[in-house]
Amino acid sequence: MQGGDAPGAEPEGRDAFRFSNRNAADKDVTLILTRSIRRKLVIGLALVFAMVSLLSIAGLSALYAYWTVTENLRVSRNEPRTDELLAAMVGLNQALIRPPKQGNPLTPLPATLEIELNESLWDERREKVRTELLKYYDRLEHPYHSSGPPIPHGAIMSKLDHISTRLSRLDEARKALNDAGKVLGEGNQGQDKHTALRKQREFILKILVENVLLLETLVQDIPNPGSSVDSILRDSDAAIKWRLWLIGGVTLTVALIFAGLIYCGYHWILVPIRRLHDAASRVANGNYSYRLKLRGRDEMVELAEMFNKMTERFQFDKGKLDREVEERSRQILRSERLAGIGFFASGVAHEINNPLQAIGAAAESLTSRLQEGSLGQELPPSDRELLATYLGMIERESTRCQQITSRVLDFARGTNGPKTRQDLTKIVAEVLDMVTHMSKFDGHTIIFDRSRPHLADVSAAEIKQVVLNLVANGLEAISGKGTMTIQILELVDEVVISVQDNGCGMTASVIQNLYEPFFTEKANGKGTGLGLSITNRIVSDHGGRIEATSEGPGHGSTFRVHLPRCAKPASSSAA
Repeated sequence: MQGGDAPGAEPEGRDAFRFSNRNAADKDVTLILTRSIRRKLVIGLALVFAMVSLLSIAGLSALYAYWTVTENLRVSRNEPRTDELLAAMVGLNQALIRPPKQGNPLTPLPATLEIELNESLWDERREKVRTELLKYYDRLEHPYHSSGPPIPHGAIMSKLDHISTRLSRLDEARKALNDAGKVLGEGNQGQDKHTALRKQREFILKILVENVLLLETLVQDIPNPGSSVDSILRDSDAAIKWRLWLIGGVTLTVALIFAGLIYCGYHWILVPIRRLHDAASRVANGNYSYRLKLRGRDEMVELAEMFNKMTERFQFDKGKLDREVEERSRQILRSERLAGIGFFASGVAHEINNPLQAIGAAAESLTSRLQEGSLGQELPPSDRELLATYLGMIERESTRCQQITSRVLDFARGTNGPKTRQDLTKIVAEVLDMVTHMSKFDGHTIIFDRSRPHLADVSAAEIKQVVLNLVANGLEAISGKGTMTIQILELVDEVVISVQDNGCGMTASVIQNLYEPFFTEKANGKGTGLGLSITNRIVSDHGGRIEATSEGPGHGSTFRVHLPRCAKPASSSAA
């Protein structure tokens, strides 16, 4: 019986080339149109890069805000500050007067005031004022960053110039005070001149005090152009709030993207892998009918389809192997049965063959004597005719029984004749020449090409018996007029003899028991059921096999005998 192609089998030759090209083109189009794992990984890496970029931007923004605050604080240290200049002026005032124990030192001076001058402290504080004033000039002239409103530099410079002028007058008064002190220190003046010099010195000290207080007032009137710490902190608070919103939004976005990646990775990769593992476990446990179904259009779905095809192919191969094992088991059982039957049949055939020969010989002898007239002269003609009929029947049936026992013996012993190079075409032609002269097969048409020789190492007598059995069975299966076609096909290492008829056909059960000994579908008395068993035994001894196929009753039958080209050792088992 011809085996069908396995599921998933691919075409061969030119069709296979076209098939592979079509598959390659379809795969390229599929990779472009589908959501492949590679594309998903690229998208995932892009999202990871986007998350890292967003976090980096948020971190750099916070770092920039911190840098801005520190830069503003650093710049504010280099901005001109009125409070430092005012502190220097207050220190200069402390070098001139001794403040009363009660009251504000900046209130108008009383009429009488004890004034003393600490000259070393005055020189030190005057130098500090000069230094602070020069520093103020220098910072004011250089550009600086200020977060406050713009300051009119012209007005500030005007006030600073006025302060510088007042300080010059203080220096002149300080010089005059020193001169008066030197004159008083000589001690050669008169009483009136000494008194006048003391009053002049007190007046100069009073002028110094008033000018120092005026300088303090002038310094206090100068607007502070530097950025205050409060304004810097206010700006930093606003920047921090904005950065907090930015970092919060970025964190939420990154968290959502990360959750999406986890969800997609779980459903795109982990779930298919888990289902593939579960499917593999099911198949490994013997559930070969299980089929894996995945949704989507990526490599996981293609892998699932390949897994299903592999399982389907494995299931097909397993079924084929099971059928072969079952067939081999039946052949082994048949061989064992045939061995037992052959052992029993050989004994029975030996026991009944001799009596049959005796009966046949006796019937033949009586027939000869009856025909010669030495027997039955006293019988009437009707009885003599009846006696001749019965003796002929006994002779024919005994001969038939001898043929049956001979077949049984041949079947039991088997045949191991020599195998030589023979022309199968000639063997088939000799069988057909013998069969065509049989009257019961008149009206049948046999088609066979005798022009081409086909050589193989066979036993001519045994193969002739095989062909005779197959041709006789096929012709007997044809009712009325029919056609039989015989072909010989040469393959690489074997030769196939095909015998096809359009007779009654066979059922599946008949094909299954076709080679069983004594199995026959013919009418009673028309067959022994040993012909195909002997045929199968001969073909098996040649190292070949027989295939019988039929589409059913009424559709004819086909027998294919596969014989190796070169001789093989005869099989030791009977089939």
